[in-house]
Amino acid sequence: MASFNVTLKRGRDQRRKNDLSQLQKALELYYEDNATYPTFDIITPNASKKFCKTVACTNETVYMVKTPSDPSSSYIYRYVYETPVSGISSKYYLYSYIENDLDQGSGVSLTGYAGVAGFTGTQTCDTLNTAATCRYYVSSSNATPLTPNP
Repeated sequence: MASFNVTLKRGRDQRRKNDLSQLQKALELYYEDNATYPTFDIITPNASKKFCKTVACTNETVYMVKTPSDPSSSYIYRYVYETPVSGISSKYYLYSYIENDLDQGSGVSLTGYAGVAGFTGTQTCDTLNTAATCRYYVSSSNATPLTPNP
């Protein structure tokens, strides 16, 4: 039974990594078209809605038909972006929780990552915003690599 639970955790973790990879691709397409990364009101992971240039999403490019949600109802994805200077946000991070305590893959830290100065957003990955430290991240190519919490 224990190995079955480990397999389920690994499967959910792989889905999380795939979801963030898809979000990352959509964000890069958005940046190519708009020379900035979007704000929270435009892209909302976990909302299962379209991601377009504007919230209205009327007669414009659709970057994602449906934004992904975490496979567990206890966790959520986080999008944090550089607080815009002159209306331009040039960096971002996407975070998720990782359940498998043995995962040592790229971008994974079982102690999580500290908040990033100058970025808008939070780095907790549970639905109650309390304790589940985000343990995995991807970022724009120009973002500074994160240092794991001690």
